[in-house]
Amino acid sequence: MTDDLIARLASDLRPIPSRALERRLVLALVLGLIVTLAGGYVLFAMLMGRPFGAAFGGPMFWVKFAYTLGIGALAAAAAPTLSRPDGQKLWPLAAIGALILLALIVGVLVWSGTQWSMPELMGATAMVCPWLITLSGAPILVAMIMAMRRFAPHSPPLAGLAAGLVAGGLGAWAYAFYCGETGMMFMAVWYTLGIAMTALLGAIMGRVLLRW
Repeated sequence: MTDDLIARLASDLRPIPSRALERRLVLALVLGLIVTLAGGYVLFAMLMGRPFGAAFGGPMFWVKFAYTLGIGALAAAAAPTLSRPDGQKLWPLAAIGALILLALIVGVLVWSGTQWSMPELMGATAMVCPWLITLSGAPILVAMIMAMRRFAPHSPPLAGLAAGLVAGGLGAWAYAFYCGETGMMFMAVWYTLGIAMTALLGAIMGRVLLRW
């Protein structure tokens, strides 16, 4: 009887295309990023009164560009594996931690060279920067969580955390085009805080929405 049951269940199985999970996540990421970039152009240009920040194209812009994109790319490398029942790919998350630590160390060294100048740390937008980064990354986070609902992650909070890090990193990357801050310590603290807030939101959403 057990063999008959297994045979009936197996008869309805349909092959899944290769890399279907990865393609679904990439599609969600791309759609979310399009909304982030389009919405960011309208929102940040309206809030800041200019299409691009004063730091655009300068040395600190490229530091922010590489830092945020690096976090987003590393998290994107972890997300597909962490979306599976047997997913345990944690080295990209460890690499993100190392990258954040490096940014903080360099930020402190640069800050000490300015005699601990508060503008180097606070800039003019410290109180709004993390919130704007979270807002910027929200479309990517929602799109990825919705895509992940069709999967069966080993750890829903960890899968949500990976999605949040992707969204936070790419949301901060999009925000960097409009941000006029040029302090290394500002980026290390407030950009990282915005990314961490988005990651925490992703972990909470994952715990609630990705259970199976």
